Amino acid sequence: MSVGVADPVSIARSLTPLVREEAAFAEQAGTLPPSLIDAFRGSGLFALQIPRSLGGFEADALTSLEVYEEVCRADGSAGWTLLANASTSAFATTYTSDEAVRTMFANGVPIHAGQFSPRGRAVAVGDAYSVSGHYSFGSGSAHADWMGGGALEIVDGEARILAPGRPAIRVFFIPRDRVEFAGNWDVIGLVGTGSFDYVVPEQLVDAGFTFDLIGGRPRRGGPIYRMGVLGLALIGHAGFALGVGRRALDEVTVIARTKQRLGAATRIADRERFQFELGRFDAALRSARAFVFDCFGEAQAELDRGNDLAPADFVRLRQATTYATHVAVDVARFAYSFAGTDPIRAPSALGRCFRDIHAASQHLVVDDVTLVLAGQSLVEG
Repeated sequence: MSVGVADPVSIARSLTPLVREEAAFAEQAGTLPPSLIDAFRGSGLFALQIPRSLGGFEADALTSLEVYEEVCRADGSAGWTLLANASTSAFATTYTSDEAVRTMFANGVPIHAGQFSPRGRAVAVGDAYSVSGHYSFGSGSAHADWMGGGALEIVDGEARILAPGRPAIRVFFIPRDRVEFAGNWDVIGLVGTGSFDYVVPEQLVDAGFTFDLIGGRPRRGGPIYRMGVLGLALIGHAGFALGVGRRALDEVTVIARTKQRLGAATRIADRERFQFELGRFDAALRSARAFVFDCFGEAQAELDRGNDLAPADFVRLRQATTYATHVAVDVARFAYSFAGTDPIRAPSALGRCFRDIHAASQHLVVDDVTLVLAGQSLVEG
């Protein structure tokens, strides 16, 4: 499959009705329904960040942001699953060897999933690694063809250290039939993402199916891939926050137009306090969006000029992503508090927004330390 010259943002918008329609099903099933999987695969959105030479879109940072924002606005779980699969497929198809890519694409454009925190071990054995580990939050793993994991490189029984506080972390990919799934996804937020725990039994993986998480360099594709694993992951998290936050405002506005609380003289929409807060949070979300698009746009421009991103650039990207997440959390709380009992009755789009953004806010990528690092950079000048 080749996506040709199709516009991924237009594709995402065209799938919005289906994503909304299937949101309740995904919530009940704990993973995406076949209709959405087929739509994302058939439209090429699962290949959003796969290199163009391999049949993907090779979308730049701003295009990817818009796609994720659009799908997450339609449904947080569907958008989160898409961003997890699409970004993981970018890692797998960009940083691994040519032989690994040929194997992965033997049956068409593959879908990848996995967790890359170093919860496993990798021991070099000739031209391969003996890997094993126990992993959580394998978002989109129910329909993935290949699974990945992160592992500490072990030498003589100890973790190999590259620099003080920086162990060597090796990412690896294996076919899904070499993974044991726990099937234990029972949560209150991001319910439809199928983020199952999984176990990788000890096995040999050819070195070509692995790469260094921090120091790996792209072997194919354009400038966007020099953003690295962290940068590519940040795009998804930022788009998620903006999309879910906007949907929460959409939903509470609709509710407020018809809802009148018991004992109140007017609709919620007519209350000055609601109007004030709606205006305030709309401005906050628009500001966060402008900050995100500005930071990622600058980063893309720097890469397009042939330069690598500096550590300070990643600090700013993480600052923008975490800030957008904080704003979206505040937006969802505002919307939930003014909507009365509507969001507590399933199915509820606003209820999902509230639970999904709070679940996403716990991800390490948007940990509060990211804002601490931003503050430190400002203090140090």
